[in-house]
Amino acid sequence: MTDSPEHPWPPRYYEQDGALFTPTRLACSPWDPRAIAGGPVSALLASGAEDAALDADFEIARFQVDIFGKVPHQPLTLDNQVLRDGRQTKLHRLTMLADGKPVAQAHVLRVRRMATPVFEVPHDYPAPDAIVVTDSPRGMRMGGAITLRRVIGGPGIPGRGVSWLAMDGEVIAGRPASNFVKACLFADFGNGFGNATDAGEWSYANLDITIQFLRMPVGDWFLLDAETHMAGNGHGTARNVFADQQGVYARGFQTIFVAPGHLSKTVPQGPR
Repeated sequence: MTDSPEHPWPPRYYEQDGALFTPTRLACSPWDPRAIAGGPVSALLASGAEDAALDADFEIARFQVDIFGKVPHQPLTLDNQVLRDGRQTKLHRLTMLADGKPVAQAHVLRVRRMATPVFEVPHDYPAPDAIVVTDSPRGMRMGGAITLRRVIGGPGIPGRGVSWLAMDGEVIAGRPASNFVKACLFADFGNGFGNATDAGEWSYANLDITIQFLRMPVGDWFLLDAETHMAGNGHGTARNVFADQQGVYARGFQTIFVAPGHLSKTVPQGPR
């Protein structure tokens, strides 16, 4: 892939100028080009959460994102606050701001690193090289930087979805994305890969992202096993399992806002 002003390689979600992070067109939400998609929001917060000094002795055990409505497609800043600075655990809050107004935040829980017993999560996922590369929706391709290998289901297919994903792009231009950041990007995909209904009939935007890490992922391929459940009351949950070629490295959830899609014949009634 050649680099050009129109199609720079590697693709990136943000350009950084000092404290400002300016989103590229690749960060646009598929629902609204004036907003930023949840994956790039999560990935930028994850980039801001990394700390080489802390991560030498503490592992990130939980990463939790709350999205305050539509995140505008405009320059953003990050603010990092220490909520707990203990010897065993540390808790930080990353706030994303647009024009000084909070638009999203992440809570990052770190736990001290030490040798403890291993109890692995059983799984029977096939290796990524056993699955052929398949086309992915335009909105998630990141200009060709994201590669998809579907195991079962996936985007546009209602029901449980299991897929391998790889990302060769940059979240912030000039800064290679770590596996932690890539994992936080792919954690946004659960509600789309394990959607409960046809997206034309019902839309299901995620309101938050939670990842509980057993360990940090390794290698280039990230497996997402996702399934969405709804109770008919306007919201639902996406249940996600995350794995690499060594096994399951995290579990996660998303809270889903359910609304009629562009093909829906049902319009929900407001409160009486």
